[in-house]
Amino acid sequence: MKKSVVCMVLAALAGSLAYAGGSSEKQTAAVASARKVVTTEVRASYASEEWFNTMNADFEAETGIHVEVTATPGNDDDHDAKVNIDLMAGNPIDVIESVGPKNYTIRNEGKFFMPLKDLVARAGVDANALWGSNLPADQSGEYYGIPFKQELWCVYYNKDMFDAAGVEYPKVGWTWDEYVAIAKKLSDPKKGIYGSFMQPDSQWMFLLARQKDVPFYKADGTSNFDDPAFAESIKWYKELSSVQGIQMGVADLQAENVSWNYYALAGDHLGMFCQGNWFTRLLNSQNDYPRDWKYGIAPLPANADGKRNLTSIAYASVNKNAAHPDEAVTYVLWLAQNQWKYEGGIPALATLTAEQQEEAFSSTAVASNGQIAVSDLYDALIANGLEGTPSDIVGTAATEYNTIVQEEVRAYCMDLQSLSETIGNIVSRANEAIANAR
Repeated sequence: MKKSVVCMVLAALAGSLAYAGGSSEKQTAAVASARKVVTTEVRASYASEEWFNTMNADFEAETGIHVEVTATPGNDDDHDAKVNIDLMAGNPIDVIESVGPKNYTIRNEGKFFMPLKDLVARAGVDANALWGSNLPADQSGEYYGIPFKQELWCVYYNKDMFDAAGVEYPKVGWTWDEYVAIAKKLSDPKKGIYGSFMQPDSQWMFLLARQKDVPFYKADGTSNFDDPAFAESIKWYKELSSVQGIQMGVADLQAENVSWNYYALAGDHLGMFCQGNWFTRLLNSQNDYPRDWKYGIAPLPANADGKRNLTSIAYASVNKNAAHPDEAVTYVLWLAQNQWKYEGGIPALATLTAEQQEEAFSSTAVASNGQIAVSDLYDALIANGLEGTPSDIVGTAATEYNTIVQEEVRAYCMDLQSLSETIGNIVSRANEAIANAR
């Protein structure tokens, strides 16, 4: 009898525990389902960085929204391709980051993004006041992305070479003629020393035309590369080496397989290097790129008729198939106002207060160990009197267009064809690519 009672008690106890356990599991599931979430997709290397994870943790603490991150392996091109495939497949990932106007334009033209104008206004945010002309608004004022950071082009220079040659450091307002004159004083080609370095990439080849804001496309959508400004720019780029002798020739650059980090590795042989402001991270990374010379930073030069600077803006957008659209809008707006603080980049805000200037540039200045100051960065990148213009070709068949320019101009620089042949080839090949893309 006692044994029977004990068994009944144990059975009842087990049943109550099972019920309690099942109830607890249901409660946990309910809490999880009620948890606010936003999803995004970034490069694996990006997702592993401390600042990125700290940023998302702070966002969650401030908003109560958890950020679920899908990490994609590979380089930038691999990541961009993966994101594009996911968008075409209707993936419900919430927030899409497009680094550079080309990626943003391609995805926006694919109608993958949600219109943001009304959603942002409903959130109580004055987008025009915060981001101004950096907003990618169409003629109706609608936009599908919020700028959350920008890269600005500038000139890095070797202070030791300037000091040894007794040459003044470049200042705000200098011109390309002054750039060439200074580079000549620094160059000694017989010793492999050059005053200027620009990669054999399309953005430098059409630089002067872009500074005049000459469009890549005609009104009918065909190539505008037969505008004389492009021929002038290409000829000028080639003559930096062939006539001025201040830069390695394209053939030499290709033979040595020179990449964008060449300056950081061989800067003791190069006086000035034109590149985006992101390059300060390499120059400040002494472990990866050790050097024994000091660097400075200056704005990109400009002629009187071309006062524009190349820029590359990154945009955060809401996927039209987003599983959590409300949370996505909150995350996009938060990123656009805060990511730069964590990443150490430059915000795409229309104006920067003195405090924001200090915050944006102080970590970079500190990391330089006194080589550059906050004021140097601000003058070179912000307060230089230059208006921004996209560094990319943005429009129909933009990727092919950019590749065509690069291939044809390299052939011209290596004396494989004339300038007129180069322009003709670019126009005909670009128009064919544009026609095929329509």
